[in-house]
Amino acid sequence: MSKWFLYNITLAFAVYWASNLLLWFPWSYSTWLGITLMLTVTPVFWASAIFLCLKTFPGKNIWSSAIYSSIVFVLLAVVLDYFFFAIIRGAKEELYHPTTFYGYGFVVVLPFIMTSVFKRRIIRLKKDTTSTAFIKAGAVGLFCLAVLVAIIILKIEM
Repeated sequence: MSKWFLYNITLAFAVYWASNLLLWFPWSYSTWLGITLMLTVTPVFWASAIFLCLKTFPGKNIWSSAIYSSIVFVLLAVVLDYFFFAIIRGAKEELYHPTTFYGYGFVVVLPFIMTSVFKRRIIRLKKDTTSTAFIKAGAVGLFCLAVLVAIIILKIEM
């Protein structure tokens, strides 16, 4: 079970940084463009990561996986948001807007929506977490974090 929790953390880390990297330039160009992408494209990233977590849950009760994934993903989103906005960007005042809290709410309910809609598929595709999956997710997350930090530090604009 602890391996599965670590996999959840790794996927949440990867999808968080990939989403922020995807949104960086469009949001810098236009707030409305950023919001539009945030509401249309990034939910697909989050849903894909949560689906992977749900189908690799080692327990029998699929609803338990939704509860645990919900908790892991929202806690990591809160911590990483603080890290990104307050520490990396030095823009703590940009952090707690209504859209931030809507995003947290979305991350909380998404595992339950995914479980409700894809319950049969999740059960049918159930598999174990692999080391390769950890490495891929971790590499994606670290790469996106590194690129985003470089963009911010070097003040690269589009």
